[in-house]
Amino acid sequence: MALAASPSFSGSLSALKTATDLIDKGQSAQALAMADQMRDPGAQALVRWLALRVTARDVGFDRAVAILQAHPTLPTPIVLRRRLEYLLYVENKDPQTILAFFAEQAPYSGEGKIALARALFAAGDQKAGAAWLRNAWQEDALNTDTEATVMVEFGGLLTRTDHKYRADKLLYAEDSERGLRAAQRAGDDVVKLARARIALSTGKGDVGKLLAAVPASLRSDPAYIYTLAKMQRRKGDHAAAARTLASAPKDPGLLVDPDEWWIERRLVARGLLDKGDARTAYKVARDATVPEDEHMRADHHFTAGWLALRYLNDPRAALAHFAKIPENQTHPATVSRGHYWQGRAYEALGSTANARSQYATAAQYGTAYYGQLAAARLGNSRVKIQTAPTATAAQRNAFNRDEGVMIFKLLEKLDKSNLSIALGYDLAERLPDAARLGLLAELAKQQGDARAMTMIGKIALNRGIPLEAEAYPTIGIPRYQPITEDVDRSLVYAIARQESMFNPSALSRAGATGLMQVMPATGRTIARRTGTKLDPRRLAVPAVNVQFGAAELRSLLDNYQNNYVLTFAAYNAGRGNVAKWIAAYGDPRDPAIDPIDWVERIPFSETRNYVQRVMENAQVYKSRFGSRDSLQIEADLRGSRF
Repeated sequence: MALAASPSFSGSLSALKTATDLIDKGQSAQALAMADQMRDPGAQALVRWLALRVTARDVGFDRAVAILQAHPTLPTPIVLRRRLEYLLYVENKDPQTILAFFAEQAPYSGEGKIALARALFAAGDQKAGAAWLRNAWQEDALNTDTEATVMVEFGGLLTRTDHKYRADKLLYAEDSERGLRAAQRAGDDVVKLARARIALSTGKGDVGKLLAAVPASLRSDPAYIYTLAKMQRRKGDHAAAARTLASAPKDPGLLVDPDEWWIERRLVARGLLDKGDARTAYKVARDATVPEDEHMRADHHFTAGWLALRYLNDPRAALAHFAKIPENQTHPATVSRGHYWQGRAYEALGSTANARSQYATAAQYGTAYYGQLAAARLGNSRVKIQTAPTATAAQRNAFNRDEGVMIFKLLEKLDKSNLSIALGYDLAERLPDAARLGLLAELAKQQGDARAMTMIGKIALNRGIPLEAEAYPTIGIPRYQPITEDVDRSLVYAIARQESMFNPSALSRAGATGLMQVMPATGRTIARRTGTKLDPRRLAVPAVNVQFGAAELRSLLDNYQNNYVLTFAAYNAGRGNVAKWIAAYGDPRDPAIDPIDWVERIPFSETRNYVQRVMENAQVYKSRFGSRDSLQIEADLRGSRF
């Protein structure tokens, strides 16, 4: 699919394609020679940018610097910076060049840190050189060749502590091969602990026996505590896991990976809640070291607050937790969640005015699940859909002169969708105003590229720029012939937006295919049920994919009496899991069950998020398509029919 020709492009598209094909084949020298002869500035910029991204080593450091001097505003600057750092390292440039390169900006990559360490050692600054070396060894994965080079050049400077930290970092990331290699450098005792951790992550080996072999000197090590707690939780002994976690230190430096520790605490807390021990569950969540990832940080504060409010009847404690959720956050789902639940806590305290104030703040995020719930709580009946403002002549001229925009247009003409998506992401992050973001989304719309439109709109919303119409495109789903009673197209769009972000070529690791991520086994089941012929390979055809995805959605809606919560949960996690959750948590169609809490009780974090995202998508698309003229998210949570 190609955009209309850029008015600035005056060269030969075939020559440009030849140059980019040369880069794909690793022949960047010939491609760059062709670029030197091109008259179109966008074409020149594209070839040079692509050569740096794809074949930096063939370009070489000196030529790469010259390219960036000629094109100082090339897009994806951090990616390009990392490429140059790698070239500094692999070419072993002289210390003066390296120190000058890092004079104003610290390294992003492990190779950049090692290059800087080399230069500092050569300049006689042993302390700073050792600090950068240690930082790279502890914090960056590094490939096998780089690892070997570091050990040859600097192995004598690295300590047991450095190797132990590296082993821990890699094993939290379940990188068994490199983690074990680092453990072997740290000592036999660390190897024994590493083998227990690997057995737990791979499911191969007797974890209990391997933990028992760990020397007493490491029994109080945070990695040992983590592994023991995880083993206990997997065996179903959540109480023992909670006691084990309580013995862990709080210092994030000692934990090495606070995010992984939070994930484990969340699983233990939810398991305790399922067993009726809400008080211990709350303590496990409350006492976690604050995660580093912003989404996990918000989840930590939410989980503790939700347990306090809904299961301990302690709205004051809950309020303190909920108030931390929106801090330093701009993501609509996160900010609205924090303010909505503060409203719920104030309601429980009898403070109606404060509750309404919090709901009003949450309701400003009208495309977010909790923003919609807050609006419903206030009696608001509309989903507000804003579109980008019209660009001024000055904004349009600046947009068209942007090198990144020129490259984006040409990538779409060349049908290099993965690169255009990466570039579109960069542009959406840095374009300065709503009007220019709207122009970028319009380019994608002209192309018929709903995936790029959605990405651009999402990033705008996350930046606090209201481009709801662009974030929820009404293109991207092809015409299809229903093979069962059809479903509201709002729901098809809601599912496809979350499943594939309208990428017709999406393929999951599990084998789910296309716009609606239909599994081949699901397709075969639908084909048998409806008497339709299906070659599973045809699921890669967008219209066929939607045909079978919509049929599965219709089947689920019928099975669950049009209850959206159960339908969306089953589309993601399967009917068997939904049956288990109904048995464990009750049926959200039951008036005695709070469906909001029911969704939050879903034990799979992916499915919890999925149900909320598809539910919010459905509200927006019902408004966009005019199939409903008012916000009815509360009724949809209960299970209303169309």
